[in-house]
Amino acid sequence: MWCIYFLLCVLLPICIPVPEVAVVLWGTGRIGSVGAFLLGVAGSVLGLAVMYTFSSLMACRILRGRKEKRQLAWLQQLTGQYGCLVLGVLFIVPLVSDEVLCAGSAFLKIPLPRFLKIGIIAKILSVGMAAFSGSLGALCGLKHWQVIAGEVLLMLAASACLRHFGKGGKNGYEGIHTDCGR
Repeated sequence: MWCIYFLLCVLLPICIPVPEVAVVLWGTGRIGSVGAFLLGVAGSVLGLAVMYTFSSLMACRILRGRKEKRQLAWLQQLTGQYGCLVLGVLFIVPLVSDEVLCAGSAFLKIPLPRFLKIGIIAKILSVGMAAFSGSLGALCGLKHWQVIAGEVLLMLAASACLRHFGKGGKNGYEGIHTDCGR
């Protein structure tokens, strides 16, 4: 069961269209909170690295059309000066899939070490919230809304950490790579 859960966590940011929370909650029920947390973070970060690398290699092929370049310019404008902070928050709050975030980060030339730092912090929070929220609430005698409020405070603390790691360069990335060696 451990191997299946780990493999699912690795494949989540690459090709599985299932919310991370569902997989982590399934893993928590099968292998426990601590195992689900440790394997979930390790598997997710490994999957992020693989997807980022794949996206970097495929950037030239994907960016051939005008529509793709416009969408990427929109993403660059959205991230603006808080690019890495926005990236970290989007990893935690499931508004955009991890596949899109990996590909966008590769296209925006966010360096892999910075991307992985952001991914590690974000995955510790997102996987940890899913894996430990039920047991933490029961252990502390907290109501559901109190656990959610605590998780929001953790997200605010994470954004401060992400702001620290996201420093460097004007926008935290080098720009869009669209020439593809032409």
